[in-house]
Amino acid sequence: MESVFTSWLLFAGPLWAAIGLYVLPRSQGKLKRDEAISQTRLQIAGLIAGFALGPIGLGLFYLLPNLIRRATLILGILIAVFIASQVLARVSDPNVPSIMWLLLAGPLWAALASYFIPRHYHDVDADDDNALTAAALGGFAIGPLIFGLMWKHSPKISRDWMIALGSLGAWQIYTIFAIHNPSNPCVASPYHVTYLTQQTANGVVIGTIYSLMAVGLTLIYSVQGIISFAHGQLYMIGGYFSYYFLLHGANILGDLTGAEVAINPIWGIPVAAVIVFAIGAAFERAFLKPMHDGLIERVAEYAILITFGFGFFLEYTTLAIAGPFPQRADRFIEIRRFTLQRMQITDEFAFGPINIIGDRVFAMVIGIVLIFALLYFLQRTWIGRGLRATSQDKQAAAVAGINPTNMNTLSFGLGSMLGAMSGAALIPIFAWVPWVGAEMVGRSYVIVVLGGLGSVPGALVGGIVVGIVEALGAGCYPDPSKGAAYKEAFALVIFALVLLLKPTGLFGREQN
Repeated sequence: MESVFTSWLLFAGPLWAAIGLYVLPRSQGKLKRDEAISQTRLQIAGLIAGFALGPIGLGLFYLLPNLIRRATLILGILIAVFIASQVLARVSDPNVPSIMWLLLAGPLWAALASYFIPRHYHDVDADDDNALTAAALGGFAIGPLIFGLMWKHSPKISRDWMIALGSLGAWQIYTIFAIHNPSNPCVASPYHVTYLTQQTANGVVIGTIYSLMAVGLTLIYSVQGIISFAHGQLYMIGGYFSYYFLLHGANILGDLTGAEVAINPIWGIPVAAVIVFAIGAAFERAFLKPMHDGLIERVAEYAILITFGFGFFLEYTTLAIAGPFPQRADRFIEIRRFTLQRMQITDEFAFGPINIIGDRVFAMVIGIVLIFALLYFLQRTWIGRGLRATSQDKQAAAVAGINPTNMNTLSFGLGSMLGAMSGAALIPIFAWVPWVGAEMVGRSYVIVVLGGLGSVPGALVGGIVVGIVEALGAGCYPDPSKGAAYKEAFALVIFALVLLLKPTGLFGREQN
């Protein structure tokens, strides 16, 4: 089907996109001032119309400029993606679309755009917020056409730009991957949609649980300005406190009643929360308060060493008491899995079934409830507002009558408590050992940076993103036996890209 590919290049595709980028903005010069459309929108419309429908799309926008609206452009992107997918799927030689993509877009153009466009914005005194991110994504997705969009008029970059360019680049990677791996379950018809939905659902569930731990780390950083290197161990002991409360509580009740008693693991979560809150608050008063009182000269180094030492003490004390043997609590609910039944869409295509483990869903619900409870506490209560004020300016908060010392203790106690509650929610799901916190705290650091240091909503979104990336990366890796082993590596790739393109994270703010 090389003729199909050739025909598409003649009647639509990259060549007509370049023509539309140049021609359409110049064809609208005679519009009245109150009907004028921004040059940037005309350029984007020319790109989309030319790529999707060639001269037909450009003719429509030329004759009916009022069609150039956001909804129309989104529809044009969908048409372009559909047409290009159908064409590329019919190319017999998989190397042809790969070579074409590397010539017309891809990593080289992303590097060139990342180097030249931000410097151009700086030279012309344009608003360069997000210019690096948009240039890199644009070079990767549309190659040299990004220079046409961003060079002459140097427009302000909106979030819509980055979403559109990032989505287009992700679709291109998925298409190239599908062409070279047609038997992979993530792309093989007709069940790849079901498989992708299953993996995404798993990622959202586990990512929400990750977020609960990361939110605690974010809270500590936002108020005290330090990263707690004991957070993973506090998460770990939260699971152990829950486990031993359930074990010994059931034994005590059984002795009193003379019958076998089982306590639902949900009761272990508040128990772990109270105990670890007290431990975290006591540690902060004893070892971190001197740092805030000005008694320590090298504050950053002291915070790293003292929290790392505290975590080391917790891990090896737990190892000495509980031993190295894996432990697991009973199930939250008797429902082993929730199932979305199979739906027959057409004779050839069916969707489902989608299965999600019941305990994971229950833990996800707990995580969502606790995160939104924290947001309500921070936004609607006086103590929460005091924490927010302290995180923004300690001196101004003190002038307003807020005690920064108490807020520091409260933030560390709450952050530790959230980590412990995350552990208590997961011990019915995963095998628990004293070193279980090391892996999870690594994810938490990635999530906190991804969402933006100090942003609670960012931690929630970052956790879900990491969960989805890990699930899709492990599930779609060409060699299934290695996919699970590389799961953490996929999250680190996202971590590196965010540090490179947007160091403040998705919801972070610049530090003065």
